[in-house]
Amino acid sequence: MPYYNIFVQGVEYSVSSFTISDGAFGSCFYFGTGLILAPINKFNGENAKNVANKLSPFWVTGFSDAESSFSVKVGKDVTRKHNIRIVPVFIIELHSRDIALLNMIRDFFGLGTVITRVRRGKPTAIYSVQSLKSLSEVIIPHFKQYPLLTQKKADFILFSTIVNLMITGKHLHYEYLVEIMSIKASMNTGLSNSLKMAFPEIKKVERPIICSQVIKSPLWLVGFIEGEGCFYIKTMKKNNVVAQVSLAFSISQHSRDLDLMNTIKDYLHCGIVEKASTRPDSVSFVVYRYLDISEQIISLFKVNPRRSRGIKSLDFNDFCKVANLIENKSHLTQKGIHEIIRIKKGMNSGRIL
Repeated sequence: MPYYNIFVQGVEYSVSSFTISDGAFGSCFYFGTGLILAPINKFNGENAKNVANKLSPFWVTGFSDAESSFSVKVGKDVTRKHNIRIVPVFIIELHSRDIALLNMIRDFFGLGTVITRVRRGKPTAIYSVQSLKSLSEVIIPHFKQYPLLTQKKADFILFSTIVNLMITGKHLHYEYLVEIMSIKASMNTGLSNSLKMAFPEIKKVERPIICSQVIKSPLWLVGFIEGEGCFYIKTMKKNNVVAQVSLAFSISQHSRDLDLMNTIKDYLHCGIVEKASTRPDSVSFVVYRYLDISEQIISLFKVNPRRSRGIKSLDFNDFCKVANLIENKSHLTQKGIHEIIRIKKGMNSGRIL
């Protein structure tokens, strides 16, 4: 169920309060002025019911498996003991056009902040939670009750250990600070060169290996697909004219999640798992057969309706329009092919909002 932040008031930072910058210890949060107390969200029964009707906790975990990150930011701060500030943060960053979806996730948890920024010329929206209290009392319990399935769960486990050390104040002691750096070294991209120089005694802790993944709810898969899935239209030309169209669906992941891709294939009873020679570190679950797409992929979303407002839902709707045209044999006519090409041009990267 969603979390209603009645008692927890976490410390969050607005867009004016931090940026991502290359600091003394590599990329880190730079804190300025503008410390803001996140408002306490109080929900009455009716509001709680409205929130509960929007997102499933399994959906939230599935989407987080696809799009979130559990990271620990480290930066120099002469006002802190050992001159270091450590900030664990749970983040979901999407294109700014998906800000409504991030607002729904924030409302689901009942805490955190959503900001927008332009990074490398790309407008993005970011949902983040960095209050230790919010992380330990809401975010971590959620992912323990509704577990992640990708190898990202290893980062979550290590992240949780660091948060627990900080909650008890152990990070203020140098020996535990070294332990935190040893844990961070095994997370995500590891330590920056400057942190390695600052803590030469660091030895990576063993990174957990996630196995025996079990999909407990189709809503986990719906959420994961909304983050990582791709609905697309394939066209084949003859004499420079489109003569054939077909549907395709795929989910791509790092090759370390090969087992999970096979789990999804078995769960849906269709598709294949393939590795492209041009991308040796990537693995994909792909469905090409029209009947499988119609009876398994499209039906998955119809039986488990999405309540998110993500842009990918628009691609899925267009995907279904093309599926209906194919079902009605319209793709065998030039008029139908032209309509399918028109729809295809407005999907995915071609969509203009």
